[in-house]
Amino acid sequence: MRWLALLGVNLFAAFCFVAIKIGLAYAPPLAFGGLRALLGGASLLIVAAATGQRVRPARQDLPTLTLLGLTATTATYGAMFGSPALMDAGLASVLGNVQPLLILVFAAMMLGEPLTRPKLLALLAGLAGVALILSPSFGPASRGAGMGAGLALTASAGAALGSILFKRSKVRTGVVATTGWQLTIGSVPLLAAAMIWSGPQVRWTAEFLGLLAFLALLGTALPTTLWFWLLQREEDAGRLSMFLFLTPVLGLASGVAVLGDRIRLIQGLGVLVIAGGLFAVSEKPRSWRRPSVPLQRQ
Repeated sequence: MRWLALLGVNLFAAFCFVAIKIGLAYAPPLAFGGLRALLGGASLLIVAAATGQRVRPARQDLPTLTLLGLTATTATYGAMFGSPALMDAGLASVLGNVQPLLILVFAAMMLGEPLTRPKLLALLAGLAGVALILSPSFGPASRGAGMGAGLALTASAGAALGSILFKRSKVRTGVVATTGWQLTIGSVPLLAAAMIWSGPQVRWTAEFLGLLAFLALLGTALPTTLWFWLLQREEDAGRLSMFLFLTPVLGLASGVAVLGDRIRLIQGLGVLVIAGGLFAVSEKPRSWRRPSVPLQRQ
């Protein structure tokens, strides 16, 4: 079940940047990102209520939920929806999904997780692979690529920090409702900024509604809940995050298949280097261990 959840997280996340690239023709980035988060969060809160789970957050949980919303949603989605407008969707997917590197660092700093030799090897392989994949995109002819890369990296940083904050959190609501509140709270600053800067410039076509539904439900609500569920059950967040390196590989493939992006030889080499790093960290996997205390019943 855990491996299926990991596969689902990677697959849905990989196609997000392609869907965003297409959808930006119908909506400004901040409005698009805010609508995605709001619809995804509202759907999860409805599911939690319909299945009898606790939905109303405790007062003492509000600061944690707000911080989760500002990092994992506002910062992440605000930057994520801006980057594909300035660079290829496949390359934006690579930089927008390097949170495994950042999670290793944040987990060592905030959770006290050790940087073991396999982790360091995977970290170095990931850095080298990402560098190889991105190397052809920063030539003199690539206008705006630097800003696009910065936005994509900001999205990775927000997602990584949100994962660590969730790992440390002691909120009393279940994982579905927690994810729903995080997305809903984080959507408010995005939508407010969109109204101030760009106004209601959304073209509500059937294609846009389909893209929004995919991003909100299959690209947000489902994989985010699966990821938080995995974080609850795996004690080592850094090791778990290494498997997110599959996302940029799949993201490049989706860019080729859907948008006609072309992968150069050096980028293919980068994919192989990332795969080698994944093998290094999973060659002698620790058993998936359950938490020492029972999880809260949802």
